[in-house]
Amino acid sequence: MDHRYEIFAAAVRLKSFTRAAKELGYTQSAVSQAVRSLEAELGTVLITRSHDGITLTRDGEIFFPYFESILAGERALHARMKEMHGLTDSRIRIGTFSSISQNLLPPLISSFLGSYPETRFDLLQGEYTSIAAGVKSGELDFGFVSPEFVSGLQTETVYTDTMMAVLPLSSPLAGLSSVSLSQLAPLPCILLDEGRYSVALKAFEAHRLKPDIRFKVTDDYTILAMIRRRMGYSLMYRLTLAGAARDVAVIPIREPFHRTIAMGWRDFETLPYAARKFIAHIRANAKQVLRELSVSECISR
Repeated sequence: MDHRYEIFAAAVRLKSFTRAAKELGYTQSAVSQAVRSLEAELGTVLITRSHDGITLTRDGEIFFPYFESILAGERALHARMKEMHGLTDSRIRIGTFSSISQNLLPPLISSFLGSYPETRFDLLQGEYTSIAAGVKSGELDFGFVSPEFVSGLQTETVYTDTMMAVLPLSSPLAGLSSVSLSQLAPLPCILLDEGRYSVALKAFEAHRLKPDIRFKVTDDYTILAMIRRRMGYSLMYRLTLAGAARDVAVIPIREPFHRTIAMGWRDFETLPYAARKFIAHIRANAKQVLRELSVSECISR
């Protein structure tokens, strides 16, 4: 900030170098030097002194509104910088899906708000391709995606999640320590709809199996409610099931398959300051949150 404008404006307002120096915490000679510096730069006299104090010359009257405009702009700039560092009036737009928004993001957002309570969040629910499209279009600052299924984004892995078999407690398979895809394939399947790319279907195809898909559902809680009603089984991610797998049987699959979850953005350096701060918070705290959710084996190593 060029303090000459502030000094000059104070001297004109108070009609005194002495009073301006006292108000701003400068010496009187520093105030006089700042005014002389402005006059030398502009090549004209800006003020005159008299027994009534300081008054503007005709040139001073012409230039003074510009000084005030520069001073107001600098004050607004510094206020905005202060807001940014405190994340006041900042909004972070994140693309997410249910397992992230249900279990990972709430504790991370809560702890972040402890330091930056004025931050606002927009969480837009979607699937891999729609989230990636939102990030590319600028609708989202960043999003959670599976790098295997998206392109054109910078990505950073957060964790790797494992799919589990989820069955009604009445199922003959419910008491087993593990199940195979071949045991599951003939049973009524409630497929988790992941959009264009399905990790579960890809696993069945890899083993040349065709599941009996009776329902295709996007909402995890709806799937769990249907399983409790003995309407079929499903394949669901461990993070989704953390704290939600009541009255169902959750069993490991003998042919384990996973998805990698990453944060994705167009260009980290051009992200809004608030988004970069929250990404740094995720980097520092996501593993601890996952441990607290008892899914530490899902953390990417």
